[in-house]
Amino acid sequence: MHRPSIISTLSGATTEKQQNGALRRIDSIAEDGTEKYNELLQDIMSHCTFFEHTLTIEQLNDFFPLSRLNLVNPDRSQGLNKDEVINHLAKHGRNIVCPVTRVAAIKVFLSQFLVSFRMLLLMSAVLCLIIFLFDTTRTFDLYLSIILITIMIIMCAINSIEEWRARIQVRGFKTVIPSSCVVVRSGQPIRVNAADIVVGDLVLLSAGTRVPADLRLIYTNNLKMEASWINGDMDPVEFTACAASKGVNAMEAHNIAFNGCLCLHGDGLGIVIKAGNDTLLGSLMDMITKVGSQVTGLEDEHVRFVNFISLLALSMATTTFLIGAAATRFSLINNTFVNGFLVVLVASVPQGLPVTLGAALIIIARRLAKKQLFMKRLDVAETLGAATVLMCEKTGIFTSNNITVTDLWHDLKYFDGSVHCARRIKPYEMNIEIKNTDDHLIALLTTMTICNQAQIESIGSGDIEEWRKLPVSNADYYKTVDSLTSNGFGPQPDGDQFTFQRSNRLNIRAAFQHKSITGNPNEVALLRYVEEMTIVQSIREKYEVVYELPFNGQRRYHLVIAREKQHSGMLEDENLIKYYIFVKGAPEVLLIACTRIATEGGEQVLNEDHYKQFKEAYRRFGGEGRSCIGFAISEFEALRDVQITSSDIAECDLCFLGVAAMYDPPRETTIDSLSKLRSAGVKCFMVSGDHPTTALAIATQIGLVKQPDGGTISVKNYEEDWSLVHGEDIPRLTPTEWDQILSKDTVVFARTTPPLKMIILKECQRRNEIMIVTGDSALDAPAIKKAEIGVATDAAGSVFAREASDLIIMDSDLKHIVLGIEEGRLLYDNLKKTIAYVLAHLLPELYAVMLSFLFGYPMGLTTMQVVSIGLITEVPPSLSLTYETPEKDIMQKGPRPRTSRLVSRSILAYSYLIIGNIIAAGCISAYLSVFIYYGIPLDEILFTSTIYWHSTSGNFTTSTGLTFNAAMQVRIHGQACAAWHVTLVMSQVGFFEIVYGVAKTLLYLPEIISVFR
Repeated sequence: MHRPSIISTLSGATTEKQQNGALRRIDSIAEDGTEKYNELLQDIMSHCTFFEHTLTIEQLNDFFPLSRLNLVNPDRSQGLNKDEVINHLAKHGRNIVCPVTRVAAIKVFLSQFLVSFRMLLLMSAVLCLIIFLFDTTRTFDLYLSIILITIMIIMCAINSIEEWRARIQVRGFKTVIPSSCVVVRSGQPIRVNAADIVVGDLVLLSAGTRVPADLRLIYTNNLKMEASWINGDMDPVEFTACAASKGVNAMEAHNIAFNGCLCLHGDGLGIVIKAGNDTLLGSLMDMITKVGSQVTGLEDEHVRFVNFISLLALSMATTTFLIGAAATRFSLINNTFVNGFLVVLVASVPQGLPVTLGAALIIIARRLAKKQLFMKRLDVAETLGAATVLMCEKTGIFTSNNITVTDLWHDLKYFDGSVHCARRIKPYEMNIEIKNTDDHLIALLTTMTICNQAQIESIGSGDIEEWRKLPVSNADYYKTVDSLTSNGFGPQPDGDQFTFQRSNRLNIRAAFQHKSITGNPNEVALLRYVEEMTIVQSIREKYEVVYELPFNGQRRYHLVIAREKQHSGMLEDENLIKYYIFVKGAPEVLLIACTRIATEGGEQVLNEDHYKQFKEAYRRFGGEGRSCIGFAISEFEALRDVQITSSDIAECDLCFLGVAAMYDPPRETTIDSLSKLRSAGVKCFMVSGDHPTTALAIATQIGLVKQPDGGTISVKNYEEDWSLVHGEDIPRLTPTEWDQILSKDTVVFARTTPPLKMIILKECQRRNEIMIVTGDSALDAPAIKKAEIGVATDAAGSVFAREASDLIIMDSDLKHIVLGIEEGRLLYDNLKKTIAYVLAHLLPELYAVMLSFLFGYPMGLTTMQVVSIGLITEVPPSLSLTYETPEKDIMQKGPRPRTSRLVSRSILAYSYLIIGNIIAAGCISAYLSVFIYYGIPLDEILFTSTIYWHSTSGNFTTSTGLTFNAAMQVRIHGQACAAWHVTLVMSQVGFFEIVYGVAKTLLYLPEIISVFR
C-alpha cells in the first residue's frame, strides 16, 4: 500500500512552487557546507565506505546470507553458527581496534631510555664498564657503571610514572569500547567477548550497552543512542531500522550504529557490517596516528646538546690520547687509552644534567597539575613558554558556558526576555495557531520545548526538605512551599490577571519544581526560559515525537516531527490527525528554507522587507554579543499510524517564527588573562561557530579586540591590529591574504568548523608560529595532534581530543593556559641557569686529566670522583634553581625566537672559558699545594704518573733526600685528588650566586650575545 509522504499531506493551500523550497533548500545548503565542513569526515569515510544504510532488509539478506535474517520479523533472525564464526575469525582476525594512541606502560618506560640527555648517562655507564674491562683491577669503575645504570633506571621509572599518571587523567579511549556483548547465533542469544564478534554477527542492543562494532540496524524499539565520541554531543539520537535514501550519508541515516556509541533507551538488533580497524572508530584512530606528534623544543635542544657534547668529548679524548701516546712513545697504549681517552670521555659528560633535567620536569609537571593542567609528555612544558599563537574555542574558554535567553524577536518585533517571563501562560492556553493569530509566542515556546533534547530532572521530597532549611525571611514562603507540595494549585481564579502573590507562588514552583536541566547548554537555556513562562512537562505530554533529525554542524538545524496525542476532532477526515514540523537552527539557514513568516497580522509570504527586518534584528543582537537561534514551524495532516522516515522529508512549507537571542557571559578571568597574553607577545586567535557580528561583539566585550569604529567589518581591515574572517572565506584566501591576516595580534574566525581549524593551523605553522590549539571533539583531534601544544578540555564527549592532546585543562579556564605559558618560560630560564651552573665543572675535570698526560703529573681526579661530582655534589644546588621564582618581566616580553638555544654560545663561553678556567686555576693550585706541603718539588713530579703514585710503585726520593714508599705515595696522591675535588665543589658553590646575576647578563644582553655569534 502506498504510504503518503509529507508533501502529499501538507495542509493549507500552498503552491507547488512554494513547496519546492523548504527542507530541500535546507538540504542543498547543508550539502554545500558539507564539502567544507565534512572534509575531515570525508577523509575518514574514504577509508571506511558505507553503503549498507541504503539497503532494504531483503538486500541485506542477499548480502549477508549466512546471517539468516527473518524478513518478516527481523528480531527473530537466526544469525551465524559457531563454525562460521570460527572460520571468519581465522581468516579476518578479531574485532580489535588497535589503540595506537594508547601506549602500554612498559613502552612508556622503555621510551624514557631513548631521551637524548639520558643517553649521556648511559654513555658514562658504558665507558666505566669498558675501563674496567681494560683494567680489571679498577673495580671502582665497575661499581660506577652499575650505579649509573641503576640511577638511569630509577630516573626512567620516575618519569614514566609521572607521564603515566598524566595519561590516566586523559585516558578514555577504552571507555567507548565494550568488553562484551550479546549476539544471536543459531537463533540463541549468548554473551561473548566483544573481540570475538565478526562481520555478519547479529548484536542485541539494550539500554546501558555500548555498540561493539559498526552495525546496520535491522530492528529497533524506541532505540536512542548518543555518539559523543564523534561529535562531543551527549544528547540522545533516535535510531531506526528503515533504509535510507541513496543520497543520504551514513552519518545521517540513523540506521548505522557506530562502534562506541552508547544505547540510552529502548532496544534493537543490528548486523555487524564492519569490525576492528575497519570501523569508523578504527579509521579515526588511524587518521590521528598519521598526523604524528610534533617534536618539542626541549627534545630538539636535547639532540643538539648531546651532539655537541659528543663531538666535544670525542675531540678532546682523541687529542688527549694522541698526546699521551706520543709522550709515552706508544709503550703504555692500554693505560693511555683508559686514562687518556675513556676517562676524558667520562669527564666530558655532564652526568648530573639528565638527573637535574628529569627532576625539574617532574617538579614543573606537578606544579602545573595543581593549576589544572595535566601533561601527557613532560618535555612539553618548555614548549608552552615558546608559544607564539593561542588558538582556542570561544565557548568554555573565553565564556562561562552559562547561557541564558535575553531577548526574542517574533512577529517582526523585539521583546525583552525578562518582560516576556512576567507573562505567565497557563498550560491549557498552549494551543498552537499559526495562520489566524497576531501572537505567535505560543508556537515559538512550543518549538523551543519539543525541538529540544534537554531533560528536566525532577526534584524529590528530600530536596524540598533541604529547601525548607534555607534561611528565608518572609514567612509566607513557607506557606507557599506547603501549598506546592500538595496535589496542585487549588482553585484557579478567573481571568488572565495574576496577583503578585499568585505570580510569586508560581515562580517559586517553577524555581524548585526541577533540580536541574541537563543537555546541550543552548537547549538547556531554551528549556529554562520556557519553564519560567509555563510548564514544560505539560507541553511535552501533549505531543508525541515521531521523527527527529538532530542538530549538527553540517545542516545547522534540528528538526522534529510530532503529532498531537489527543485527537482534536476538528479535521474533516476523522482518520487524519495533525502533525507539526518543529525546526530550530542557524537563523540565516532557516530563513532561506522558509516561504512564510509569522507577523502580527498572521502568516505572510516572505518578501524583501521581511528579509531586511530580519537582518536588522540579527545585526542588532549580534552587535550586543548575543548568539541567535531561529525557529520555524509547519503543519500537515496524515494518518495516525503513518511511518515517517528521512526519505519522506523532501519538502515542507515552513513558516519562520522568530529568533531567540542568547548570552554566554565571559569568564571573570578572561579579560585579565587576555591582557597578560597581549603583554607576553602571544597572539590570540578566537575560533567560533557564531555569526561574524556576534563573534566580533563577544571579542570586543572580552577585550580581545578594540571597539570597532563602525562600518562593514571584513577580512580586509588590514589597518587594524585585528582581523575578522568568515569561515566561508578561509578556503579561498590567497597566501598574501594569509600573511596579512596572521600578522595581526588578534584574529576572530567566525562560522568555523574543525576542518577549517586545521587549515588555519597549517597556515600558521607555515609561517613558523608555535601553536597552542584547544578542542573538545573527535573532529578536533587531528588539529590538536598536529599542533606543537594540543590542549583538550575536560568536556563531555572529548575522549579523542584528550587522546590526541599533549595537555588537558580540567576546568577550561583561559587563566590556566596563561599560567602554563608562564611556567614554561620560567622552566626555560631556570634550565639555562642550571646548565650554566652544571657545565662549569667540566673544564676543571678535563684539566685534571690533561695535567697528567701533558706534564706527567698524577691524575688530579679519579673516575669515581668525576662521576660523584656530577651525580651527588652538584645535583641539589642545580635542583634548587628549578624553584627559582620568575623575574618580574617574564610575561612582559615576547616569546623567544625560534633561533634561541637552550645551550647557547654565551652559556658555553661563560661555563667553559670564564667560570671553568677560574675554577680550574683554583683546583690546580690546591692540588699542587699538597705536594708542596710534603716538601716535594713540583718539577720533580713531572712525568712520574706512570712510574709512581700507585700501590705497587717503588720508593720515590726527592732531591732534598725525602723518600716516600708506595703507601705514602698513594696517600699523598689521594689527598691531592681530594684537594682538587673539594676546591671544585666549593668553587661551584661560591659561583652559585653569580649564576643569578652574571649568567643572566651574559645570557640576555644583546651586546654580549652578539660577541659570541
